[in-house]
Amino acid sequence: MSPGATVQVRVELDDAPRTVDIPAELAATLGESPAATAAYDRLSYTHRKEYARWVGTAKRPQTRLDRAAKAVRMLLDGIATPG
Repeated sequence: MSPGATVQVRVELDDAPRTVDIPAELAATLGESPAATAAYDRLSYTHRKEYARWVGTAKRPQTRLDRAAKAVRMLLDGIATPG
């Protein structure tokens, strides 16, 4: 392709629901706090995914539990993304 070349582009609407696989540790911890769950549910798809990734990628089970507890505190404090 050269500068100034004509191209054809096809744009399609992606209206499929966006779901996040929530790690068990985060789901359990959110289940203990309706306010944190509501805050999590209000987040954008990308921010929900980031919380789930942050908790789920910890190697040690205790670290996942610690991150899940911290995530709840952060959500209650209005922090959109972990880290």
